[in-house]
Amino acid sequence: MKLGLVADQGITHAAAAFAEFGTVALREGRRITNADLRDCDVLLVRSVTRVDEALLAGTPVRYVGSATAGIDHVDTAYLDAAGIAFSAAPGCNARPVAEYVLAALLAWSLDSSRALAGLTAGIVGCGHVGRTVTQLLGALGVRCLWNDPPRAAAEGAGGYVDLDTALAADLVTLHVPLTHAGPWPTAQLLGARELERLRPGALLVNAARGGVVDEAALHALLDRPGAPRLALDCWQGEPRVDRVLVDRAFLATPHIAGHTIEARTRATAMLHGWLAAAFGHAPRWQPPADPAPRRVNPVPGADPLTAAVFAACDPSRDTARFKAAGADFDGLRRLIGERREFAHYLVASAGIAPDTVASLAALGFAID
Repeated sequence: MKLGLVADQGITHAAAAFAEFGTVALREGRRITNADLRDCDVLLVRSVTRVDEALLAGTPVRYVGSATAGIDHVDTAYLDAAGIAFSAAPGCNARPVAEYVLAALLAWSLDSSRALAGLTAGIVGCGHVGRTVTQLLGALGVRCLWNDPPRAAAEGAGGYVDLDTALAADLVTLHVPLTHAGPWPTAQLLGARELERLRPGALLVNAARGGVVDEAALHALLDRPGAPRLALDCWQGEPRVDRVLVDRAFLATPHIAGHTIEARTRATAMLHGWLAAAFGHAPRWQPPADPAPRRVNPVPGADPLTAAVFAACDPSRDTARFKAAGADFDGLRRLIGERREFAHYLVASAGIAPDTVASLAALGFAID
């Protein structure tokens, strides 16, 4: 049986990956409407499409897939009540988000003349992303403090700290879903009281969702002497963002922390597998082979590890682009989305100290 599919045109390899299931109509994600779905069995989206009753009512859609790890843009309660199957791509972007956090920390350490070894990191949210952040930061001697009340309740409190303890670290990085209900809602998780707990000059990274932090309180925080530094990748009201806050942040990027070619391909492959299972289809599509790795040669006078990380992910460069880009949030996001992950880079090890080579390998770089 051939299906009718509508897919966000921004889903990597969408036309090739899903053609075996039926007819694929590609649409701009922010502009998918109810009328587009009148002959649609399957809707495939990214985070920019709000999936709810208003979008789906009266349509034949019976399966929704989201090529994302986060699902706050999807009204899953409505889908359940309407009998519409749903799947997402949990963990697809854990690696690039962790690499972004590491790069942001390196940029902050250079700017503030702080060595990484011996620093503490408060990791708020310890799912796929938080645990990958722990792995990368731990490889460079950063001690990680985990805050995750749902996991602490399920697994036992040992190994977890309360939010105030996490907020007192040198680096605080957020990796929670955006939720508004339940025993541990995360909407406005960091308000004025919580932001006051941050150390002077500490680094706060938000690579989760914009609504997790009170942006008005961030402005007040930046007004005080010795304010923490902000690395913001997620914003309330995307794609319309607070341009004053963009300009005031130490690092500011247009929701690209997890936006690599590899992550998007993983998400497509996961959706392809879920869709095949849902409709009893023998899948045929395979992701294209990876291109040859990019070589990173030593830069005279530069730290080899920092040079390699910034070759793959340079949030300072992306911040300069974002601050100069005006209102073109989506256009810049597509441009920066051509980023590749650490494993795609081959580092020339000649002349590099063995311990640095070992650290590069631990971070996932290929070594020549």
